[in-house]
Amino acid sequence: MINQARRSERLQLYVMDLGMRQDVFARDVQRGLAASRKWLPSKYFYDARGSQLYEQICELPEYYPYRVEKEILASYAAEIHAEIDQLAFVEFGPGNATKTRYLLAEYERRGHPFAYCPVDISLSMLKQAAVQLLEAFPHMSIQALHADFTGNPGVIRHLPIGKKAIAFFGSSLGNLTPGESIDFLRQIAAIMGPEDVFLLGIDLKKSAAVLVPAYDDPQGVTAAFNLNILQRINRELDGNFDLQSFEHVAFYNAEHGRIEMHLRSRWAQQVTIAKVDQVVKFAAAETIHTENSYKYSVDEVRDLGRHAHLLLRRTWFDRQRTFLVGLFRPL
Repeated sequence: MINQARRSERLQLYVMDLGMRQDVFARDVQRGLAASRKWLPSKYFYDARGSQLYEQICELPEYYPYRVEKEILASYAAEIHAEIDQLAFVEFGPGNATKTRYLLAEYERRGHPFAYCPVDISLSMLKQAAVQLLEAFPHMSIQALHADFTGNPGVIRHLPIGKKAIAFFGSSLGNLTPGESIDFLRQIAAIMGPEDVFLLGIDLKKSAAVLVPAYDDPQGVTAAFNLNILQRINRELDGNFDLQSFEHVAFYNAEHGRIEMHLRSRWAQQVTIAKVDQVVKFAAAETIHTENSYKYSVDEVRDLGRHAHLLLRRTWFDRQRTFLVGLFRPL
């Protein structure tokens, strides 16, 4: 259930029912840790602490995806906006919306009122970004939605908007398997009208020598980000994970074309999660698979779109062609 929790002249904030969200988190944790190969959904990285750590990751020299996508949006904002015109701008998972500001500045430059509709799983980040954006862009109004969109992008039907541009930046589609990505994109296509557009940021295939350090930085920020999901289980579900007994692991799985992140148990141990009445046993070196980040070729991106009835009409790259921002229209 979505509730309109806050309203002002330029800001409407719709909040997902917290109790429902807590139940889903508990269910997913219980299911993932009971599997023969343990896993946790990466979307649960982004509580308040996780969102702060991700901001720090984006500033690391090894983490190129943020930097090169920002380069694309800074360089081609005017071209991209020419394709969007004054459509309401819906963005999935914007975080602090730093990169998006380049496009929002093009809206502002036109001198007409425009709507920005961020959809994020982190309520604290939505609130923080909304305050900053409203101050920076006088012609903007914000209709923000606190919701988990990964399994249901159609949740934006709760927003009172018409024609729209939908954006999914950050290469977050890569967290889904190719099959899940097609399902997600099909749901995007289903909520698009004939004049709507979809913008996708996606990381391209490259050397493992470049990929792995981006997910395993020497400063240990990504390790803290990964381990924070265990801290969240401790806090919200009354778990007793000892963070010192797990270590961050990241590697490139060439067979599947993806970076994998895991949390590896340093020794045999047992963990209790009281709120779901679960006891989880770990063998020494057993892992919890916490994230995938699939990398694609341009042709593979185009094929993903076709399978979802979306046509890739425009592409923009960084100078070294390591990253792609693509614009799709309904077929």
